[in-house]
Amino acid sequence: MFGLARKPAAPVAASAVHLYFSDAAVIVAAMHRNLEGIYFEQADATVRLAGVPSAHELGRAFQSAFQSFSMVDADLRGAKRSDWPAFKASGARSVKQFEDEFRPVSCYSLNPGNAIVRASTPHARKSEVELSTSFNPLQSAEAIGARLLRLLETAKAS
Repeated sequence: MFGLARKPAAPVAASAVHLYFSDAAVIVAAMHRNLEGIYFEQADATVRLAGVPSAHELGRAFQSAFQSFSMVDADLRGAKRSDWPAFKASGARSVKQFEDEFRPVSCYSLNPGNAIVRASTPHARKSEVELSTSFNPLQSAEAIGARLLRLLETAKAS
Protein backbone atom coordinates (compact mmCIF):
# COMPACT_ATOMS: atom_id res chain seq x y z
CA MET A 1 0.00 0.00 0.00
CA PHE A 2 1.10 3.54 -0.68
CA GLY A 3 2.13 5.87 2.10
CA LEU A 4 1.53 3.41 4.89
CA ALA A 5 4.38 3.13 7.29
CA ARG A 6 4.17 1.64 10.70
CA LYS A 7 5.72 3.81 13.34
CA PRO A 8 8.28 1.75 15.24
CA ALA A 9 7.19 0.89 18.75
CA ALA A 10 8.88 2.85 21.49
CA PRO A 11 11.54 0.75 23.17
CA VAL A 12 10.57 -0.78 26.48
CA ALA A 13 13.01 0.05 29.21
CA ALA A 14 13.56 -1.14 32.72
CA SER A 15 12.73 1.58 35.26
CA ALA A 16 15.38 3.17 37.46
CA VAL A 17 15.75 5.40 40.51
CA HIS A 18 18.90 6.89 42.04
CA LEU A 19 19.19 7.58 45.76
CA TYR A 20 21.91 9.45 47.60
CA PHE A 21 22.37 9.09 51.37
CA SER A 22 24.23 11.38 53.77
CA ASP A 23 23.95 11.95 57.51
CA ALA A 24 21.94 15.12 56.82
CA ALA A 25 19.59 14.03 54.00
CA VAL A 26 18.45 11.49 51.45
CA ILE A 27 17.95 12.52 47.84
CA VAL A 28 15.63 10.45 45.65
CA ALA A 29 15.94 11.08 41.92
CA ALA A 30 13.50 9.87 39.28
CA MET A 31 15.16 8.82 36.04
CA HIS A 32 14.72 9.06 32.27
CA ARG A 33 16.34 6.84 29.67
CA ASN A 34 17.18 8.20 26.24
CA LEU A 35 16.95 6.26 22.98
CA GLU A 36 20.67 5.44 23.15
CA GLY A 37 20.03 3.57 26.40
CA ILE A 38 21.60 6.14 28.73
CA TYR A 39 19.85 6.69 32.06
CA PHE A 40 19.82 10.23 33.47
CA GLU A 41 18.06 12.07 36.28
CA GLN A 42 14.88 14.00 35.63
CA ALA A 43 15.40 17.72 36.18
CA ASP A 44 12.20 18.38 38.14
CA ALA A 45 11.66 15.06 39.91
CA THR A 46 14.24 15.08 42.69
CA VAL A 47 13.10 14.87 46.31
CA ARG A 48 15.28 15.81 49.31
CA LEU A 49 14.28 14.16 52.59
CA ALA A 50 15.87 15.79 55.65
CA GLY A 51 17.76 13.61 58.11
CA VAL A 52 17.19 9.87 58.14
CA PRO A 53 13.68 9.23 56.85
CA SER A 54 11.37 6.55 58.19
CA ALA A 55 11.11 3.38 56.14
CA HIS A 56 7.61 4.40 55.04
CA GLU A 57 8.70 7.91 53.97
CA LEU A 58 11.68 6.56 52.01
CA GLY A 59 9.59 3.83 50.41
CA ARG A 60 6.91 6.33 49.30
CA ALA A 61 9.56 8.59 47.76
CA PHE A 62 11.06 5.58 45.96
CA GLN A 63 7.65 4.47 44.65
CA SER A 64 6.85 7.97 43.38
CA ALA A 65 10.22 8.24 41.58
CA PHE A 66 9.85 4.69 40.19
CA GLN A 67 6.44 5.57 38.73
CA SER A 68 7.87 8.76 37.21
CA PHE A 69 10.40 6.88 35.06
CA SER A 70 10.10 7.64 31.34
CA MET A 71 11.79 7.35 27.98
CA VAL A 72 12.93 10.72 26.60
CA ASP A 73 14.79 11.39 23.37
CA ALA A 74 17.52 13.62 24.80
CA ASP A 75 20.96 14.55 23.56
CA LEU A 76 23.19 14.59 26.64
CA ARG A 77 26.40 15.75 24.97
CA GLY A 78 26.05 19.29 26.29
CA ALA A 79 25.21 18.28 29.86
CA LYS A 80 27.49 19.57 32.61
CA ARG A 81 28.15 17.88 35.95
CA SER A 82 27.00 21.07 37.68
CA ASP A 83 23.56 20.57 36.06
CA TRP A 84 23.16 17.22 37.86
CA PRO A 85 19.74 17.35 39.57
CA ALA A 86 20.79 15.41 42.69
CA PHE A 87 23.81 17.68 43.15
CA LYS A 88 21.57 20.74 42.91
CA ALA A 89 19.11 19.27 45.43
CA SER A 90 21.93 18.50 47.86
CA GLY A 91 22.89 22.11 48.54
CA ALA A 92 26.57 21.13 48.27
CA ARG A 93 28.94 23.86 47.10
CA SER A 94 30.70 21.63 44.58
CA VAL A 95 30.18 18.32 42.80
CA LYS A 96 33.23 16.98 44.64
CA GLN A 97 31.69 17.89 48.01
CA PHE A 98 28.45 16.20 46.95
CA GLU A 99 30.27 13.01 45.89
CA ASP A 100 32.27 12.99 49.14
CA GLU A 101 29.22 13.48 51.40
CA PHE A 102 26.55 11.35 49.70
CA ARG A 103 26.58 7.57 49.20
CA PRO A 104 24.91 6.60 45.90
CA VAL A 105 22.41 3.75 45.66
CA SER A 106 21.38 2.81 42.13
CA CYS A 107 18.07 1.02 41.72
CA TYR A 108 17.36 -0.66 38.37
CA SER A 109 14.67 -3.07 37.32
CA LEU A 110 16.15 -6.37 36.25
CA ASN A 111 13.78 -6.66 33.28
CA PRO A 112 11.45 -4.48 31.18
CA GLY A 113 8.47 -5.85 33.10
CA ASN A 114 9.80 -4.10 36.23
CA ALA A 115 8.96 -7.09 38.44
CA ILE A 116 12.20 -7.04 40.45
CA VAL A 117 14.42 -4.08 41.36
CA ARG A 118 18.05 -4.43 42.35
CA ALA A 119 19.42 -1.69 44.61
CA SER A 120 23.21 -1.54 44.80
CA THR A 121 25.90 0.64 46.32
CA PRO A 122 29.69 0.48 46.05
CA HIS A 123 31.63 -1.04 48.93
CA ALA A 124 33.39 1.73 50.84
CA ARG A 125 36.88 0.18 50.75
CA LYS A 126 36.77 -2.36 47.92
CA SER A 127 35.99 -0.60 44.65
CA GLU A 128 35.49 -3.88 42.79
CA VAL A 129 32.70 -4.98 45.18
CA GLU A 130 29.09 -3.84 45.34
CA LEU A 131 26.53 -4.50 48.04
CA SER A 132 23.01 -5.11 46.76
CA THR A 133 19.50 -6.21 47.60
CA SER A 134 16.52 -7.07 45.40
CA PHE A 135 12.84 -6.45 45.96
CA ASN A 136 9.47 -6.29 44.26
CA PRO A 137 8.58 -2.61 43.61
CA LEU A 138 4.92 -3.40 44.32
CA GLN A 139 5.64 -4.21 47.96
CA SER A 140 4.44 -1.77 50.60
CA ALA A 141 6.30 1.50 50.98
CA GLU A 142 7.34 0.36 54.47
CA ALA A 143 8.91 -2.87 53.13
CA ILE A 144 10.78 -1.09 50.31
CA GLY A 145 12.08 1.65 52.62
CA ALA A 146 13.17 -0.92 55.21
CA ARG A 147 15.06 -2.86 52.54
CA LEU A 148 16.84 0.30 51.33
CA LEU A 149 17.71 1.41 54.87
CA ARG A 150 19.07 -2.08 55.65
CA LEU A 151 21.29 -1.88 52.55
CA LEU A 152 22.60 1.49 53.75
CA GLU A 153 23.26 0.19 57.27
CA THR A 154 25.15 -2.81 55.87
CA ALA A 155 27.19 -0.56 53.58
CA LYS A 156 28.15 1.73 56.48
CA ALA A 157 29.22 -1.26 58.59
CA SER A 158 31.46 -2.73 55.88
